[in-house]
Amino acid sequence: MRITLILNQDGGTIRGMDAREFGDMAAARLARPDGDCTVKLVSGSDLIQTLEQAGADDRTDIIVAGGGDGTISAAAGICFKSGKVLGVLPLGTMNLFARSLGLPLDPAEALDALATAQERPLDIATANGRPYVHQYSVGLHARLVQQREHLDTSTRLRKITSTVKSLAQVIMRPPRFGIDIDTGSGRRRQIVSAVAISNNLFGDTPLAYAPLLDEGVLGVYRSRALGSGTVLRMTLRAAIGKLKEDPDMSVEAARKVVLKFSSSRAGTRAAIDGEMIPLEREVECICHPGALRALVPKTYAGLTEPEPLP
Repeated sequence: MRITLILNQDGGTIRGMDAREFGDMAAARLARPDGDCTVKLVSGSDLIQTLEQAGADDRTDIIVAGGGDGTISAAAGICFKSGKVLGVLPLGTMNLFARSLGLPLDPAEALDALATAQERPLDIATANGRPYVHQYSVGLHARLVQQREHLDTSTRLRKITSTVKSLAQVIMRPPRFGIDIDTGSGRRRQIVSAVAISNNLFGDTPLAYAPLLDEGVLGVYRSRALGSGTVLRMTLRAAIGKLKEDPDMSVEAARKVVLKFSSSRAGTRAAIDGEMIPLEREVECICHPGALRALVPKTYAGLTEPEPLP
């Protein structure tokens, strides 16, 4: 059982470490009696190529990715296509997928949890065939990510500060666009400010992430066209984990969602797991239940046995 550990040295947390020393420690903790662990330290520009090489390597059984959510998403896509097992080391700012898994956010503690983790099939989604583990979004969230691209995100503090600045700009000028949405019960046309299709439903937490990754559904989130005051109210509700209770936010579950946009104006873009991509006029999002093999720690919420009825 061979493990290839790929560490993105441009990740937020690892910048403050001795990457080689951490990699050696990680390899020693993760190596199993029936195999070894090879460490590869890469820059962000070399990440995809290195992941693809690991995915095509017949000797590699498990790919452990260390970095932020973008790194983890890319690794998940490679594992989904290659059939390799995914392991996650949270070394970013938000670490949303790691939170969904119930992994500790401290790197050393996460290593301990991974060392005893077991393989489990989890869900992954695709948008026009492109894999993602968190969400595909257009409108408010995508505009926020796009605004933040132009600001300094070189450290955790600067990334958080840039996010707040970008959020203020989005609140002042919320987007609005026409969309047709079909979740399997017929097409509905609407003018909205936001639409997001998540891999499983988000929980009631300030950070939007799914507490369960194996329920076999997409979360479909959309808001009507909003003004600045309404966006501010929605943001405050989201900050306390009450977004689903907002009267202007619609939430439902589906296995497949087809989005058709009325216009694809130049410069309009979508965000997929935090990365900006061109907006296509028609997008089909599909849930692939159990199609991602992953190392899941004992603390994953989906492993908790329900209490017996009295």
